[in-house]
Amino acid sequence: MMVTKRCSVCGRFRAYEEGDEFCIGCGHEGLDTECACGRPFDYALAEAGDVLHCPRCGRTLRGRDSEFGH
Repeated sequence: MMVTKRCSVCGRFRAYEEGDEFCIGCGHEGLDTECACGRPFDYALAEAGDVLHCPRCGRTLRGRDSEFGH
């Protein structure tokens, strides 16, 4: 089964198999299947633009997580 995951290092959204752990874009381990608020990322693949926000909590999701710096 394919699920949408987001790399917490480079911020890219991709469709992955459930057991995949490494980002195909940058190779780092750190794929998340949902936002910190619990909203799954299934909506994110169809969205375009420079800015993407979680529709549940409003968190900015484009780019890397703040814990990894800018």
